[in-house]
Parts: sequence; structure tokens; C-alpha cells
Amino acid sequence: MPRLLLINPSSTSKALGNIWATAWPPLNLPYLAAVTPRHYQIEVLDENIEPFEYREADIIGITSYTSSVYRAYQIAQIYRKKGTPTVMGGIHVSMMPKEALRFCDAVVLGEAESIWPKVLEDFEADNLQKQYQGSWVNLETLAIPRRDILNNSYYRWGSMQTSRGCPMNCTFCSVTAFNGRRFRRRPLDAVIDELEQIQQAKVMLTDDNIIGYGKKDLEWTHAFFSRILEKGIKKLFFAQTSILFGEDQELIRLAARAGLKVVFIGMESINPKTLQAYRKGVNLERLHQGRYKELITRIRKEGIVFLGGFVLGSDEDDRSVFHSTLQFIKSSHIDALQVTKLTPLPGTQLWRTLQKEGRILNQNFPKAWNEYRLSRLVFKPAQMTIEEIYEGFHYLRKAYYSIWGMVKRTLFTLLATKSLTSTFIAYKINSSYRKAFRNSEHYRLYNRPNLKKKFGL
Repeated sequence: MPRLLLINPSSTSKALGNIWATAWPPLNLPYLAAVTPRHYQIEVLDENIEPFEYREADIIGITSYTSSVYRAYQIAQIYRKKGTPTVMGGIHVSMMPKEALRFCDAVVLGEAESIWPKVLEDFEADNLQKQYQGSWVNLETLAIPRRDILNNSYYRWGSMQTSRGCPMNCTFCSVTAFNGRRFRRRPLDAVIDELEQIQQAKVMLTDDNIIGYGKKDLEWTHAFFSRILEKGIKKLFFAQTSILFGEDQELIRLAARAGLKVVFIGMESINPKTLQAYRKGVNLERLHQGRYKELITRIRKEGIVFLGGFVLGSDEDDRSVFHSTLQFIKSSHIDALQVTKLTPLPGTQLWRTLQKEGRILNQNFPKAWNEYRLSRLVFKPAQMTIEEIYEGFHYLRKAYYSIWGMVKRTLFTLLATKSLTSTFIAYKINSSYRKAFRNSEHYRLYNRPNLKKKFGL
């Protein structure tokens, strides 16, 4: 019985916080396990929840994001030097296959489920190829991921995917390059059947946008939450979606009744020029209409926590962006905040533009990929100095995560959502991000007394 070891490496620094309150298991490795022949013995090592220790295996499969790929290469080299065939895949490897082949025996590009059985067939025939191209999987026949290989109590939430692909193609996002511009949705019956198999009481819906991108997709989302209520499925949900979710009051109420407690929505910016540069047309239209706060309020008053994501530091941003963003966050009573630095990930239009302009700061790849974890500035900004951007982020986050700010925000969440459960989840998310911020090297380096004067305008 051949032994397959699947590895999910961690970046050396969890700059956004290892959020125990919302820790969910990866799905890519269970999907691979689902299409692995049954005569394989499968183990999983998720370095995000357990330290790496060498384990004997006959073949290694390693996935990674850009922020963790250098660590992935280190692990791959350990096995490769011992003569164990090592295969790498995932979004970074798909964008940078030539680089990855310096550190492993074979790479899988794109969605791997369609080609993984062929990889293992070639391995058993001692005929492993250097490169395999996966095709976009038909979600009508998608296998159920094997969650039995992820038996670990650390995962507080379960995870499930109902769709893949995104037609938006935002300049800083590589989802389109990896999963395609066509939005693909799984059959509703299959999704509900899988949901009922998940043991955890809380479930992360890992779709990039649970409501999709048109009337047909919106109808599917209505049917999904309706079916949950009809079948009496008692779970709490965390979903990612767009600001358009706030347009459909009936859906908000339906989703809340079905157990939706948190939505992550990429607001990205309140600077219209930045939204235009990011190609976030949906957001830009609502911003021009002055409807951002209205849509946020609609979601919160139904008992759903609003986790807002902002990406600051574009060429259109100047020093005022930090104070204006902070004021908007406070006045709109966003319940939890994720604020990151604009990062040119490989495969994105932003990466191609900045490479062409020679503005990528550290070209010492692959080690430099350690900096690509959304908390570091990796390119030369247009309107600010590097120092100003780090100071501005510190100013915003220190004000947002002050003790008094945390207390007020928790009370506002409780008053708006009228849900102790939602309020507790929001508090845990904020606490995790606050802890990560205060433990970061940036907190020590930029905790300066003049920042309020400099950025408070």
C-alpha cells in the first residue's frame, strides 16, 4: 500500500493572525484525497496547526500560497534529497511553475482534481512527468472532499465550497487566473448532502462570493438557505460575498434565519480613484451613490456581523487615506476589520504592471516570497514613502484596536445585531487581529507619539 503524504505549509509569520475563533480546515488536500485511489494510505500535515516533523512516505504532495511557498520549497527539498518523489501544486506554483521545478520533481498547474489520478498512475509506473496541466473541473460531478483525513480538534469550523471562478478580474486578485472568469456553481442537492455530513456546528463557506454574479446565481443562493431551513440543518455560517449582498433584504433575512452569522465583504477602499484602479466597479457605483453605510446597516440589523476588508496603499492613495478610512470604519460601525497592504501576487495584473515598471523592491526570489503576506510593502509606492505607509497603517490599527474602541465596537455590534453569538464571534475576530498587531515587529518599530498629529488631519 503506497503512502501519500499531503502537506499544507505555513508562512513563517502569521501576520494577519492565526484566528483560532474562525480556524477552518483547508479543502484542497481533502479534494485530492477524494480522487486518490483507495489503495493509498493518506496522511495530512497542516503546518498551520502542528509543527513539521519528517514522516516517511512514498510520494509527497505539497500545496501553497505565495506567502508560504518558500517554506513549501524548504520542505520539498527535504524529501527530494531523500529520493522521495515530490509533487507541488496550488495557486503560486500554477503561476510560477519554472521556479517551482527547481525545488520539486513535478508540478500540477490549475485545478488538480482532474489530473491527480494521472499523476499517481505515472508515479506507480515510475514515469512521473515534470508538469501536469489540470483543467477547470466540472462541478456537476465534483467529488466530496475526504474530511476524514483532517481529524484534528483545532479546526473550530468546518469548510465547504459551493462554487469556483470569478468574472471580475480585479487587478490585485489571482482567483480569475487560477479558477477562470466563468462562475461555476455546484448542484444544490449535492451541496446540501455534503453540508449534512460536516460534523462541526460552524461552517465556513469558502466561495469567493456566495451570491455569485447574476440573477441565476442569486436564485441559487436563496434556494440554498431556504433548503437549510426546510431540512432543519442547525449550523452557523461564515461567508464571503460582495457589497451587493446588502441590496437583497429578503436574502439577508433568509440567510440570517438559516444561521449566517458573519460575512466578509471586500470594501477595498473609500477612495473612488483607487476603486477604479482596482477594477471594483460594483463598489465604485455604490460609493458614488453614497450607499456604503446603508448597505452595511441592512446586513448588521438582521444579526449578521460585517467583517470589512480594506486594501490600502495604491498609487491613487496619499497620506490622507488612513484617517479617512478610519473615520468611515468608525462611522459605519463595521463590526470587524481586515486591513492589508496592496500586494502584487504573481498572476495578477498588478504584478505584471509593477514588474514592467521595475517597482518590485526585493527581487531575491524565492526567499522574498516570505514578504508577500499582505502585511509587508513589497513595491515602491507612488504618492507616499515606504515609511509613511507603515506609519499610516500603525496609526489606523492602533486607533481601531484601542481598548476603548474594542469596548464600544462590541456594544455597537450587540445593539445592532441583537445576537450574543454574533457579538462573541466579532469580538474573537477583533481580539485575534489585535493580538497579531500588538505582537508584530511593526508595532514595536512604528509605535511613535507623533502619528496622530501626522495622520489625524
